Amino acid sequence: MVFGLLYKKSKRIFGKKQWIMIKDDLDWKILEVLQQNSRTPYAVIGREIGLSASAVAERIQRLEDSGVIEGYATTINLKKAGLPLSAYISIQVQKTNHATFVSYIKEFPEVIQCSRVTGKDCLIMKCALKDSSHLANVIDRLAVYGDPTTLVVLSEVIRNGMICKEIIELAAALEAGDMPD
Repeated sequence: MVFGLLYKKSKRIFGKKQWIMIKDDLDWKILEVLQQNSRTPYAVIGREIGLSASAVAERIQRLEDSGVIEGYATTINLKKAGLPLSAYISIQVQKTNHATFVSYIKEFPEVIQCSRVTGKDCLIMKCALKDSSHLANVIDRLAVYGDPTTLVVLSEVIRNGMICKEIIELAAALEAGDMPD
């Protein structure tokens, strides 16, 4: 019953048709509450948005089944876990070595996030580290594949930013040529 999951007709976002799996403002409100605290009981969410706990549970199940909610995670304070230094390391890897490098970095426990990006460098990694000598060791191990560029994090300005309805509305306005101030 896949069609039962698609509540709105397709919508064009940046020129591409996309199925919108988020039914209405109540779904958005549920997602906002869960992003703030994924352990919030259904009854509490329901009281906050005016639904019964069972209605909230059904909506959350639908959002999980449709892939909007991919999972739930625990946020760890890296400093309190003994890893007070965070750094972003970008690197340009030759096309022929890309797959080998990706396999290689999966063995680095320090790499807690890695994304393929545009620009001069093709990958950027976020690393959790004990100190500057630990960072130097990681850089040395990466340098086998290219010339790493390192950015040490001084402080986090936004951590785990919230995905909200306004992002979709802004994207639609930009596509329509309505440039918000």
